[in-house]
Order: sequence, then C-alpha cells, then structure tokens
Amino acid sequence: MNNKELLQYITKEIDRNHDVDVNYTLKGKSYLVKFMSANIFRKINMPCVMVIPYENCSDMLVLESNNLESNDLEKSLGQANETAFELIKLTDYKPAPILVPIIPSEMDLPYFQQLSKESFALSKDDKNYRIDEQIVAMIEQAKKFVKMENGTKLQNKIFLNGYSSSGVFAQRFALLHPELIDTACIGGASGSIPLPSKNIGYPIGIQDYEELFDKSFDMEEYSKIKFRYYVAGLEISDKAKDRFDENGIPVSEHDMSYFERSVPLDVGIKQRSVLGMELFERAEKTVKLLKNSGLNIEHTIIPGREHSNKNGLGLTSLGDAFVDTTYKNSINTKEKEVPDAR
Repeated sequence: MNNKELLQYITKEIDRNHDVDVNYTLKGKSYLVKFMSANIFRKINMPCVMVIPYENCSDMLVLESNNLESNDLEKSLGQANETAFELIKLTDYKPAPILVPIIPSEMDLPYFQQLSKESFALSKDDKNYRIDEQIVAMIEQAKKFVKMENGTKLQNKIFLNGYSSSGVFAQRFALLHPELIDTACIGGASGSIPLPSKNIGYPIGIQDYEELFDKSFDMEEYSKIKFRYYVAGLEISDKAKDRFDENGIPVSEHDMSYFERSVPLDVGIKQRSVLGMELFERAEKTVKLLKNSGLNIEHTIIPGREHSNKNGLGLTSLGDAFVDTTYKNSINTKEKEVPDAR
C-alpha cells in the first residue's frame, strides 16, 4: 500500500468513526501515529492526528492545529499528517508526543481555526460548540494514550506551536487557557497579538471575556507563558486584493487586524487607532506594552523573507530553526525545573 492508498484507507476509516494506528520509523526512532476519529463519548467532535514516540519520550506535549481551509476530509487528514511529521523532525532533539487537531474550516462557517468571536455564539447542541474545550479534552485524551503506550506521564503544560492561521489559533487558545501553556511559539501572526486590556474586545483584548467564556481572565497564569514570536521581514510585501487601511492603501494579506472574519471590524479599528495601522509598528508597540506588564515575550523579525514560499523567499528552514531552538530551550528549562516524574 503506497502513501496515497494509505491516506485513502485512513480517510474511509475515520469517516466511519474508526481510529487507525500506523507505526513509523524516522532516523532509527520509532513512533506510533494515531489517526483519531471524532467521538462524542470523548466530548470531541473533530478528528486529530496524534504521535507517540516509543522511546526517550519528552514529557511535554506539542500541539499545533491544522492550517487548511477545506471540508475535504482526505485533504485535511493529509495536511494534518504533514504537520505532525514536520513536528517530528523539529522535536528530534527530544522526541515529543504530538497532537494535531483537525479543526473544521469552511468559508460559510465561523472561523473556528482562529477561534473567532463568532465561534462562541453557537448553542450547546451544535457539534462545533466550544472548539477550544474540545481541544482541552483532546489534550487530556493524549495524556492517557501516551501513558498507556510508553509509560510517560505528561506535564500539565504544553508546547503550543503555530504559523499563520494556526499561529492565530495559538494566540487565542493561550488567551482562553493560559494555565495549559508552557511555551507559545507563534509565527506569521504578528498583526493580531492579543493585548489583555479591558478597553478592547476579544480576540485582541478581554473587554467581553467574561461574557463570552463565563470565567475571569487569569493574568497570573498568562504571565507565566513564554511567548516566542517570529515573523518574516517581508511580511507586508504580499498585499490583499480586497482589504485596505484607513487611507485606502492595500494591506498585508496576513494582517488579521483588517480581516473581519478573524477580528471584528470595531475591534480592528480600535486596535489600529491605538497601536498603529502598519503591522510591524503595531507589533512593536504591543510587545513593548506586554513586556512592561510583566509578560515573558520576545518578537523576532527574520529579514529578507516572505510569509509564504511562492517566490522562493519563504521562512522555510529559518522558521524551522526558530521553532527547533525554542523547543530545545523550553525542554531544557523544564528539565532543570522539574525532576523526572516517571
């Protein structure tokens, strides 16, 4: 069975609510790759890809959401599988258990992949109700599977990774569940860095946080997260065809402040009026404010590179190197702080 046939088989099984396990070896290291179907008994209504190293397993789960806008299950599984295997390579230093939730994403639905405000207006009987809490349940499920497969007891906090749309997801998941995050490594999402202020609404601020999520924002836990942002120096070179700043000038395709499906119009306008219309100016001011409020945040600009690789100038290996270094630093820090609990 070749890779295409295997993916088609997995898709059929997932569509029938059957899980599929595949054993994989890379550079002499063995992994169990689990394709998990949606399961209402697990309180999870979306599939995911889970990777469990058999040996020398890190006790910190690495999570990155899918980044493909499609209702095609086979394509979504294929992209999630690619993300999982990229993370296997990037965590080779200390093989990590990996979780890739396949969040539903279609143009006529709320922007679940970015946890948009509209995502939280659904009734409890909707299968997409509280996508974030479904992923929390998925994390707990992953802990149980890892313990069962290789005996490793995972830490409570995770390494949250994301680029572009999955980077925006990471920003907002950290805002909603800061107690679960050790490190948030976020690329290509510098235009929409949250600023936990009661003067602006979600997803940039927390003005309507209690109304939306029925809980108070936990600034103490949020301040414990290590935020590591990176962005291409030529991020603003790729202009949107249908989005413009207040002066009528086309803006970056990847600046979510101007994308109403991701950031409500009034919130985006207020964000820009205070922090600036231009992406890099806004990011710099936001990071400075966050540092002044006590957050552990760094923002790295990688010069001469674009958001995507369509011109051969994408972040590619440089972005991978940033994630790899951030992961190593996170693992090394935790190993110094916490003795082996296995």
